Amino acid sequence: MRATNGWWRRTLMSGSSASVLSAAAAYELARRRHGAPFAALNAVSHWLYGPVAYAADRPSLRHTLPGVAIHHASSLLWGALYQVLLRSVVDPRAIEGERVQRGHAGVADRCAAAAVVTAIGAFTDLRLVPRRLSPGFEHRLSKADVALVYASFAVGLALVGAGFSGRHVRPN
Repeated sequence: MRATNGWWRRTLMSGSSASVLSAAAAYELARRRHGAPFAALNAVSHWLYGPVAYAADRPSLRHTLPGVAIHHASSLLWGALYQVLLRSVVDPRAIEGERVQRGHAGVADRCAAAAVVTAIGAFTDLRLVPRRLSPGFEHRLSKADVALVYASFAVGLALVGAGFSGRHVRPN
């Protein structure tokens, strides 16, 4: 149970960090591009309100709150995948069921895992899912801006992984 609680805590922290950094990037990029900082986050609410959400520029309970909540929930999902991938990199023998001493994820491990998860997430979000389940902010931002939002997401995953990657145990 204790290991499960640690996994949930790490998932919550890494997913939340990725959510906050990518939402901040979307906010700033929409502010620069449209003069409407909430436009990109509001667009995410198209899950509930359809294409009308793409035109919502002002903060509102109708568009901003669901947009942020949907973005955060999906970030937690990708944060969970990040934690699974990071654990498999740090602790590959766990799959074989052996008694394992956990190692410590290095910076390269965290960055690589964050890059892989973010690439999978971007491909899934922008190419695989039905348009109705896409992030939506791609309708308010340029392709380069969308890439920056995903890069911010990867940084958020990797940053928190630094503090929550497990205890370092020295081999005998």
